[in-house]
Amino acid sequence: MQPHDLDLDSMATLAAVVDAGGFTAASRLLNRTQSAVSAKIAALEQAAGGPLLLRSRRGVTPTPAGKTLLGYARDLLRLREEAALALDRPQASGILRLGLPDECVNALVTPLAARFAEAHPSLELEIRCDLSARLEEDLAAGNLDLAVTVREPGSLKGDLLLAVDQFWCAPPGRFPERLRPLPLALFSEGCRTRPAILAALAAAGIPSRTVFSASHVAGLVSAAAGGLALTALMADAVPQGWRRPGAKAGLPSLPRYEAALLTPPETSPGARLLAEFLLAEMRGKESAHSS
Repeated sequence: MQPHDLDLDSMATLAAVVDAGGFTAASRLLNRTQSAVSAKIAALEQAAGGPLLLRSRRGVTPTPAGKTLLGYARDLLRLREEAALALDRPQASGILRLGLPDECVNALVTPLAARFAEAHPSLELEIRCDLSARLEEDLAAGNLDLAVTVREPGSLKGDLLLAVDQFWCAPPGRFPERLRPLPLALFSEGCRTRPAILAALAAAGIPSRTVFSASHVAGLVSAAAGGLALTALMADAVPQGWRRPGAKAGLPSLPRYEAALLTPPETSPGARLLAEFLLAEMRGKESAHSS
């Protein structure tokens, strides 16, 4: 298949046929004749070298190749809509103040900041890392434009951005999990992940003691690097090559790490752009992992 075979019109036709459940319904949706819709799909199938849709009395079902192409079609159509919206909006400019926990930097800022800056060169992103409770206070006081905060157990506050596993971790060749009481390097008092980690150990009957506290991932990593303490981090924050002792080491499983985007009732155009960007990017990433 050549790239020019995948024009947006053909991709939109494929998505319409699947969403409408058939060629007749899709022709009404697209305001085209059924023969024109069929011709578009036939041309796509010829270029793909095989069927993309299975026809039956119940409607149409994508083949494996059709499902693959449909995923790309939806991404392209979403990008077309985003481009049209971006061109319709006035160019936003100024400084955007985003607050988030330090452990979220690798998952959110590192992979996305450059792409946001490229899409919106007139906006400057200012990052502040702190505990979630303090970030929420600053957002309410107007000192931040947006905040990403850790959700407390059972909370539905904000728009969910991250829901990832947490892991016990230690450097290679070091085995602090064998010590009792279990030595821990944890985020400072007030961190919302800390009580859940301690509760999991208590429920498992494992005595522990906190030997080091820090407000940043770098501090925990430095403390654990010597092998004198075990720490717990979300997946994206675990240093490459580190061990992840878990159930085989007798350690309890940890609750999922959830972080949500908080947006105040009144936001600037730039803040709305950033909020929409973060939500779209993370939901797109989640869809890619689940497909």
